[in-house]
Amino acid sequence: MPNKILILTVTALSVAVTGMAGPSFAAREKMTPEQRGERMIQRLDTDKDQKVSLAEFQSRISDNFKTFDTNGDGQISADEMKAKREAFREARKAWKEAKDKTGTEREAALAKVKEVRPTMLPGLRPKAFKRIDTDGNGSLSASEVSSAAETMFKRRDKNGDGVIDAADFTKKI
Repeated sequence: MPNKILILTVTALSVAVTGMAGPSFAAREKMTPEQRGERMIQRLDTDKDQKVSLAEFQSRISDNFKTFDTNGDGQISADEMKAKREAFREARKAWKEAKDKTGTEREAALAKVKEVRPTMLPGLRPKAFKRIDTDGNGSLSASEVSSAAETMFKRRDKNGDGVIDAADFTKKI
């Protein structure tokens, strides 16, 4: 009889622990294309109509261009791009190292990560940089980046209605 009680107790505990662990694993699931799309629309939709127009998209790209053009010459060099990526890597490393520190230090490290994180910009990756640099001068101009952004926008606008909205992220398209 004591063995049966022990077995039942262990089984009940196993089920309880498994039930509690399930939600934490579910939270780590990869986002669906629809969820990623919704998140993107929330970030870019400045007039809050649940759609992202080309003008809204280009406006964000223009703002992002300015954060990469650190010397203000109207061009983003490969070195400026690399410096932005390196600053982000260093900030992320410091944030990970601050895991065991006080809340204030960790919050400051996270704020630094958010401050220096590379924002959405065509040409962020080295291969894309070379492709977008259409005049081959080793740097990206605002017009080159704008042209690449328009291409990105059109690729995202799967139904061709001139805006990026939830319909562009459904699997039926």
